[in-house]
Amino acid sequence: MGLKHFLAGVLLCASGGFAAAATDMASSLGFYLGPGCNGTARVPLTEKWLGRRPARAIDFFSNESWAQLVSAANRGSRCWQATGLQMTFSVPMLPKDGSSTLAEGAQGAYNEHFVKVAQTLVQNGYADAVVRIGWEFNHSWFPWRAAQNPEAWVTYWRQIVTAMRSVPGAQFRFDWCPAWGKGELDPEDVYPGDEYVDIIGLDIYNVSWNPRNAQDRWTLKRTYTNGLEWHRKFAASRGKPVSFPEWGTGKRPDGRGGGDDPYYIQKMTDWIQNSNLAYHNYWDYGARDFNGTISNGNMPNSEGEFLRILGGAK
Repeated sequence: MGLKHFLAGVLLCASGGFAAAATDMASSLGFYLGPGCNGTARVPLTEKWLGRRPARAIDFFSNESWAQLVSAANRGSRCWQATGLQMTFSVPMLPKDGSSTLAEGAQGAYNEHFVKVAQTLVQNGYADAVVRIGWEFNHSWFPWRAAQNPEAWVTYWRQIVTAMRSVPGAQFRFDWCPAWGKGELDPEDVYPGDEYVDIIGLDIYNVSWNPRNAQDRWTLKRTYTNGLEWHRKFAASRGKPVSFPEWGTGKRPDGRGGGDDPYYIQKMTDWIQNSNLAYHNYWDYGARDFNGTISNGNMPNSEGEFLRILGGAK
């Protein structure tokens, strides 16, 4: 961490301002388009819709088992090779086997798996990928939820980073990424330290558990515990750029969500542009738990606002 960068961030936060954008919002735009080769197949369609080629994409490696984590890293990174896009790869800390633990990870028991993942990424041309380890750790929905053993979680993160950095040729940037909201613990309590973190991310969707208008939803996203204001301030205090690896508007299966909300698109892109930005990815996909697809005409107002701000030549 550079002293000049750190002091500038602290002074700007103290004065109520924000750091100047480190990376242009349009040139750092990526998407989630689906897993592996299903996602890569959509890149030409996204390019046509956007009016230019996106800069990057995000993908997720399987946490079904340790073996599948390694094979998914190989399969997924090979799928993305031909696109030439910069990548963020989300790497699970634990599989769903019910027996692997944070405590064992903290002792280095699983380092070999992460060395294999790193070797695969280097071999497949992604030595400089962003690696997002154990994302959304402050909430309860993943096996690596930090609240179950915060001390072990931190030590384990450091084990993973050290293991992946040990691979010859590795130049990864590591993204420490909580999800928006209060969750089970304060994310700052499990910050692994500046030596082990390159980017501070935040996953944020236009969803509220209470009926709210667009303005109220945005205020909540900005001011709530571990919301946008916290994210910006904390990253500046550590001298780190920010990322938004997953963001979007849409609906959950239960109907919650802002849906077609151009106000959210406008406010979110304004916030991103005026951040010390590393990258951001829009969730253009219909997942089981959230449909944020914006490129298919189902949210015409949001789509129009997105293309007005981030689209290329018309």
